[in-house]
Amino acid sequence: MDQVSFLQSPEWEGFQKHLGRRTWRVENVLIARHKMGHGKLNYLYAARPALPEKIEPFLADVQKIAQGERSAFFRIDRSESAETGTRDGLAGYGRIGYPMQPQRTTMLDLAKPEDRLLAVMREKTRYNIRLSEKKNVAVKKVLRRTVKEDFEIFWRLLGMTARRNKFHTHTRRHYEMLVETRSPHFSNELFFAEHEGKAIAAAIINFYQPTFGLPGMVTYLHGASSDEARSVMAPYALHWYVALEAQQRGFGWYDLWGIDEQKWPGVTRFKRGFGGTEIAYAPPVEIVYRPFLAGLYRIARWFR
Repeated sequence: MDQVSFLQSPEWEGFQKHLGRRTWRVENVLIARHKMGHGKLNYLYAARPALPEKIEPFLADVQKIAQGERSAFFRIDRSESAETGTRDGLAGYGRIGYPMQPQRTTMLDLAKPEDRLLAVMREKTRYNIRLSEKKNVAVKKVLRRTVKEDFEIFWRLLGMTARRNKFHTHTRRHYEMLVETRSPHFSNELFFAEHEGKAIAAAIINFYQPTFGLPGMVTYLHGASSDEARSVMAPYALHWYVALEAQQRGFGWYDLWGIDEQKWPGVTRFKRGFGGTEIAYAPPVEIVYRPFLAGLYRIARWFR
């Protein structure tokens, strides 16, 4: 499944700059500077890069940037799967790092016809999709001209979800900039599932189609749902709609973006129910330049 990640796209680089992060391209690998809390302390980060075959010159160039920025370390969330081993050449160059991207995911093969997509699902998932149809759950794709007004609904639903599941969201502006980031090959789009005329579930979905012939990838980035009408199974209707929408638009895969039985047991059961192909990524690598600061940051993360 050769695919350039949207996390390495020019559009994502623009989004990083809007967030206030400095970026570089080293042999076409996008690298961003992330702050370590408040102040000037920072580290460098590359998400799902396609690394060059000759890794040493690449790492030497990154180290020059790190020296100029006084960065504590360089973290790489690898695009290699665990099954393919260490073909990216990073073995021996750093320690196992803290992942910022999901370490496991499940992807739906949109080359399969609709009946085959349904056939590989778990029976409970097929039942809940049919149930949502019987309960008249309707899925709405937000048009570009209505994004600003519809964003208010997403923000309200996200607040409900965060309170219910006890997690912290990004700032409102973060999500606003996310849905504003687009090009002919890249978009982050809002979808709602509605019941009796009221939005009860929402998702931000990334659509990324590289220009050089690789199959397009659709990725589930953020989801939210209401505290009401949970019995009508709106999230099932929403993701089934997105899968069919992506298929009609010619995309090859739908990445449901992150499963973990220990951290997110309910979400993992939900995503696995769609019967996708599971992928485990090779562990992230951290190349340390300033050991004392990198050690303090690790300790602080552990306490958080």
